[in-house]
Amino acid sequence: MVLINKEIKKFRIYMFFYWAMMLSVVGMYTMYILELGYSKREVGIAVTIYTMSSLVGQSFIGYLVDKFGHIKNIVLVSISMGVIVGIGFPFTRASWQIYLLILIWGFFVAGVSPLNDAWCINILKKYNQQSNFGRVRGFGSIGYGFSGALLGVLLQSFGWRIYGFYITAAVIIMLAVTYTISDNENAHGSNQNQKNETDISFKEAISVIFRTRQIVIMIIIMFTYNFAMRGIYNYLGILVGDFGGGALSLGLTYFFDASPEIVTFFLTSRLLKKFHSKRLILAAFVLQIIRLTVILIFSNAVAVISMGVLSGFAFGLVTASYKTYIYNLAPAKYKASCLSLSESIIGISAITSAPIFGFVFAKFGTNSAILFGLIINILAALVMLKDIVFLRKTA
Repeated sequence: MVLINKEIKKFRIYMFFYWAMMLSVVGMYTMYILELGYSKREVGIAVTIYTMSSLVGQSFIGYLVDKFGHIKNIVLVSISMGVIVGIGFPFTRASWQIYLLILIWGFFVAGVSPLNDAWCINILKKYNQQSNFGRVRGFGSIGYGFSGALLGVLLQSFGWRIYGFYITAAVIIMLAVTYTISDNENAHGSNQNQKNETDISFKEAISVIFRTRQIVIMIIIMFTYNFAMRGIYNYLGILVGDFGGGALSLGLTYFFDASPEIVTFFLTSRLLKKFHSKRLILAAFVLQIIRLTVILIFSNAVAVISMGVLSGFAFGLVTASYKTYIYNLAPAKYKASCLSLSESIIGISAITSAPIFGFVFAKFGTNSAILFGLIINILAALVMLKDIVFLRKTA
């Protein structure tokens, strides 16, 4: 019991600082690009590059861990690439330089995100505590919200000249935290020397996903949810800016967005015992529908900030639900690959939504983009409701 408590505490700290670090770039780079004088079209290109690079990075890094193990070393090398981004941002003079830095962050730093979850779930599984993943992941939301508020205040007080220093400091702290975690086991909890490296096949990992019907259904559900959610979220900097908000408003939006995630992450273990994952995800769709409706009606920064609470509740519900669901369905030696590849497939929705929503934002305006996302959420929620009712009648 003492050992599991020690390991859980380390992962809580790890999650806190990882997502605090992620916010420094993911949360602010769209507004930063606008501050440099670039257009919404160029912001859209940057968002697309980030999305694509993170998806490729997730699949590639997950595959490396399944094949070679040494998860800690791979994570350390990947995250250390973020130092280049922090140092490079203040010296960018052309759009291609920004695109390159965003690509590096997406591929290496964001690329370890599903790997972190698989690493954590595996530790919990050793003690038959995987249903408590949400309670550990919830500390990531605390870090994300805290970092958003802190960075927003700092940018408001000192301007964007401190942005690169903040990113670099966040990455260095994260490396120090990662170094404290023991790596005496691989992603599956078995000794690496007992595993033949040739046993792992990238092609087989993909086939495992498509042979498992339940995983495919969950991927389709999350694909739709992610398309609308990321379509709006990726351009939150533009959304807040168009409604008259600045860096502080954007930081507070992330704070109010992340704070409720803590509650739902902590409650998910109980909710999953009472409700099927699909019902929890349907509830997330409903919350997003309410959120976008309110923002569309009031069309101001206050509505965006306050409705971040509903978005946070929704994110907590879906993340803890579908990740543990997929992880438990995957075969033992392909858990990291299946989770990473599923994340990548789901993330394809973000690749398609990034340029589509970017075009809508630039061509038709902010309200049209919100309405577009609202319609998608309503249609998907109706389809899910019909499916849940049908399954209930069949049962």
